[in-house]
Amino acid sequence: MDDLHNGHGPDDGPIPGPSRDKEADVASSASAVLDEAATTKLGPRQAHSIEMLTYSGEHQMDSIIELIEKELSEPYIVYTYRYFVNQWPNLCFLAYARFSEVADAKVLSEEARKPYPVGVIVCKLDRHLKGSRLMRGYIAMISVRDAWRGRGLAKQLVQRALDEMIKGGAQEIVLETEADNQAALSLYASLGFLREKRLHRFYLNGKDSFRLVLPISPERQVPPPSHEYMMPSNALIQPPNMFITDTSNQRTHSPANDLIM
Repeated sequence: MDDLHNGHGPDDGPIPGPSRDKEADVASSASAVLDEAATTKLGPRQAHSIEMLTYSGEHQMDSIIELIEKELSEPYIVYTYRYFVNQWPNLCFLAYARFSEVADAKVLSEEARKPYPVGVIVCKLDRHLKGSRLMRGYIAMISVRDAWRGRGLAKQLVQRALDEMIKGGAQEIVLETEADNQAALSLYASLGFLREKRLHRFYLNGKDSFRLVLPISPERQVPPPSHEYMMPSNALIQPPNMFITDTSNQRTHSPANDLIM
């Protein structure tokens, strides 16, 4: 859930209102109601309202980490997330469910009625370091909550990211996914991705992956900006020994692109 900063400092005394445990219980209760409602057949007027928002700041970091880490065997360090979202904030999208439009919503707390994060995709776009130095987009992480799968959210997230990367000048877009994940492979195939190569024991769990590539046809390509991407002045830069120069060739803790179904 979002970590909402209220400016309360260490010398301000006890935080008024419910205890942190009670706040956690309310958030957990809201999540349970939403996830239960997501598995119930709803009429057209009762369908969930899903909103796709671009990453806008550190207050969303907890939601991103929570959505992705529940699927990982070993968690990423926070610098891994910040490497992507600080340099390519326009390529990180979160899907939020509007709680107030969920049928039979029983949690009346104002906090519980806030938009609930149910999916996320994290990408990057830069010039490939090898060969023809194409502008290459890369889908690094994607996740949709279990109870919200099967509703096309993953495809919507991927399509939104593809559109933004193409608008930014992408000439090809790549990702890796587990070689035996037929659902993920089918989704990406439906979007035009091709299997480029099989990477043996690519993941730390020992599984193979397929490198998938989506070539962007010349008629769809947009000329890349005349200037290379400039990091925002407020971006958090990783220490040199931790800086990731080409994440598309790095092994990962868990197949992030297999979290989507």
